[in-house]
Amino acid sequence: MTRYESVAVSPETASMERAVQWAVDVLEDGGVLAHPTDTVYGIGGAALPEVDLRVAALKGRVLDAAPLIRIAADMETLEAAFPELLWPVEARRLALGFWPGSLTLVLGDGAGRGTAVRVEGHPVIRTVLKAWGAPIGSTSLNLAGESAAVTSRQSRECLDRMPDVEAPVLFLDAGTLPGPPPSTLVSFLGTVPEVLREGAVPADAIQSCLKGAGS
Repeated sequence: MTRYESVAVSPETASMERAVQWAVDVLEDGGVLAHPTDTVYGIGGAALPEVDLRVAALKGRVLDAAPLIRIAADMETLEAAFPELLWPVEARRLALGFWPGSLTLVLGDGAGRGTAVRVEGHPVIRTVLKAWGAPIGSTSLNLAGESAAVTSRQSRECLDRMPDVEAPVLFLDAGTLPGPPPSTLVSFLGTVPEVLREGAVPADAIQSCLKGAGS
């Protein structure tokens, strides 16, 4: 089972500053964070290929099947970290309308497969991301084929069943989260935007925003 440490986190607690610095230290060491999002718990680390592989190993999944989402505290951080990304006017309209929040955009990156990006809305991970100053790669906290963790207990049970990795693992315990559905996934790899997965942001809200972009 994986070895991990945990810390209770809330923006209102005096221990938040210590928890954030601890999380940044873990990221700097190439480690992994189990962290809250707007919907479910996620797991991820610095946006580097070797860390992506570490996260995939923990989950028991094939990384090539679905690359990790790159999440950041703001759009400017994403643009600075990934200057190759293509931002159609419709993508910017959705970002302005729904970020920070549960909307993931798949943007062209010149490599053919695209990069999934999101500005996360949960105050705990946003504070960590601001202190880190860069995006992280993230995916849902679960073993391959299972449901994502929503509560502290589910998160710990999941981490207990994951294999050990040669890197620090820190669980940012924010209690019970709202739960599914996960983020809505919109692709801009084709000639027109496509909703690949309807989630927390309704598809009709996406379409309304896109119509506004074309008016």
